[in-house]
Amino acid sequence: MSIAVKDNTVYAVEIEVTEGVYVAPTDASTSYVQTLTDGTEMTPAKELLERNVFNGSIGKTTPRTGMRSVTGALPTEFRAAEVEGDAPEYDALMRSALGLRRQVTATVIDGTDASAVHTTTRMYLSNADGSKYSIGDVVTIKSAASYHTSPVIAVSSAVGDSYIDILVPKPVAPSDSDEIMALTCYVTANSGHPTLSVSKYLETTVLEQAAGCRVNNMSLEGFTTGQLASFNFGFEGMNFDRSLTAQPHTPLYDNSKPPIMLGACVYQDGVQINVNEFAFSMENTLGFATSTCSPNGKISGRATERSITGSFNPYKQDDSVSDFDKFNDNTEFSLFATANNPTTTAGEYSQVCSIYMQSCISTELSESDQDGLLQEGISFSAGRGDDSSKEEIYICFS
Repeated sequence: MSIAVKDNTVYAVEIEVTEGVYVAPTDASTSYVQTLTDGTEMTPAKELLERNVFNGSIGKTTPRTGMRSVTGALPTEFRAAEVEGDAPEYDALMRSALGLRRQVTATVIDGTDASAVHTTTRMYLSNADGSKYSIGDVVTIKSAASYHTSPVIAVSSAVGDSYIDILVPKPVAPSDSDEIMALTCYVTANSGHPTLSVSKYLETTVLEQAAGCRVNNMSLEGFTTGQLASFNFGFEGMNFDRSLTAQPHTPLYDNSKPPIMLGACVYQDGVQINVNEFAFSMENTLGFATSTCSPNGKISGRATERSITGSFNPYKQDDSVSDFDKFNDNTEFSLFATANNPTTTAGEYSQVCSIYMQSCISTELSESDQDGLLQEGISFSAGRGDDSSKEEIYICFS
């Protein structure tokens, strides 16, 4: 017998076929998630049921335990997949957090069908390609030595007039034969959030498992100048177990690298702003249906409410009060943040990670300083817009 070593720990996450029925890892290259050493946890619990009966003593009769639950956190590096456009290693966690995943193959920009000239904000496509994109998709346009990343704000799939419009203007209009990277994009949804089985292996011999798990919070942390950013996924599950079970695979982790927050830009209403830090947190309220006939009480669950808040800190200007005006007038604005890994060719990059929120409002305006330079501490809430037609957040990888 020996004491388990923290570093000899492996986590796997699988989407369940039947909610609450545990699914063991199935594949060495797709089941396992490389989590951070700090902050990763999984904690089982049982509800304590006091027995309030007279027993001739001021002490209490041994209580019973009722419904079981499990909570935890799985922080991961903020990084894309090794292969352009593939889902990141933590795909199952993203799907459980947001609910919807879209994937688009690479597209060649081609204005032949439209007989029109591309602009810095409009890229024409062949008739067959217009329908591939949706508003909110974050695309990366691969012009030689001049890559450009921006959310899509309008789409046309009309024959002879197929195009996408982008939020952040490209410095130079693209050319026919320039390519748009393949992408995977996660979007908020009202339903369809899959439940997860989480497996934790210690020393390849002990299995700690959780079933019926849903992501109840997700936060972006460390998007700070010169640092490595991370996602932190909190979860709540319906049941747990622990056993002596051999780890079925040697994990094959994705070989992509997390981008350093240098050249990682933030845009407000499509205009680049200088910030030292950007962060957000999404909270999913979970509702669980219960039944007296269930051995554990809980029979199913779903996300019933969603809230997204965050903060960023642009430098305070001595010739503008625009941040205060937005705060004071309750003016909606969009936020877009993107990071990537530069290649050896100047102006080109890969493994793009992007976040886009269409409709934000300022909720608090504080002041801070960085080595004596004043900054606006802007707290915000992301919503669906006045007409509730906009999705709150898009998280995309190319």
